[in-house]
Formats: sequence, structure tokens, C-alpha cells
Amino acid sequence: IIYLFVLTMAIYFSASSYYFTGDDFTWFRWVADSRPSLFTAIYDFVQSDGFFYRPGTKIYFSLMYSLFWLNQSVYHFGSFLLHFGVAALLFLLSKRIFKNYFLAVVTAFLFVILSGYQEEIFWVSSTGHLFNAFFILLGILSFALWKHSRRNWNVDHRTNIFIY
Repeated sequence: IIYLFVLTMAIYFSASSYYFTGDDFTWFRWVADSRPSLFTAIYDFVQSDGFFYRPGTKIYFSLMYSLFWLNQSVYHFGSFLLHFGVAALLFLLSKRIFKNYFLAVVTAFLFVILSGYQEEIFWVSSTGHLFNAFFILLGILSFALWKHSRRNWNVDHRTNIFIY
């Protein structure tokens, strides 16, 4: 997993100096026009107000904009870390599926170097795709670990408490 981190940073580090492009400006226009607060974050989670309904991405941009304003390097490093997280989860999941360390390594390294997810790294506005991939893989891996443990959880219906 450390090698995946080193490879991810080695390949994509030069992209940290790329300025924003494409839909990034749409998100920044929205953040600049709104007044981020706890109330607006909750409101954005249930309303789109004629904008994209992507509440997680809206909250991410609100927080990042209020903390780092227009520092593109920080946004790109966030994308690098998410891409690395997806690659690490893919490695762990493929190791569990293939039951072969070599195939798991090849799968994760191919994911890092192939161009399928490069747009998500270069365009800050597509960070939501990285979050989705990260949490989907985390959910699948968590389910596989739970299923493998063969532990049964029962509910005591009188007290609604889980019994192990």
C-alpha cells in the first residue's frame, strides 16, 4: 500500500500546479454566491435550488473554499489522496477476491496508472466520483469482512438491543 502511495504521488504530483478548469468554475461560482454555514449545509443536503443535486460535493467545496480559497494545489492533493484511497481499497478487495497477492498488486497498480480515473484527478469538480468510488469499495469490503466473519447478530425484540 505504501508503494501505491508513492506511485500515485510520483505520477500525479506534477498536476498539483494545474489551475482549475471546466466545471470547477461553476462550483466556485456557486460557493462564492452562497454563504456557507451549518444551516446552508443542511439546506443544501435536501435542496438543489436549480443547481446540481450533489450534496456531498457541495459540502466538500464549501469547506475547501472557506479554508483554502483558490489554492489549486490543496484541491489536487485532496484528489490524489482520494485516488490513492480508492487504489488501496481496490488492492484489499481484489486480494480478498483473487486470494492471490500478485494479482491484487497488479490490479491496484493498473488502476493507478491507467487513464480511466485521470479526469477525476485533473478536474477538481469531479471529486464526487472519487468519493463515490471510495465509499462504494469501502462498503463492499466491509460487507465481505462481515460476511466472512460468520457472526450472527440477533435483535432482542423486547429491548431492541443487538445480541452477539
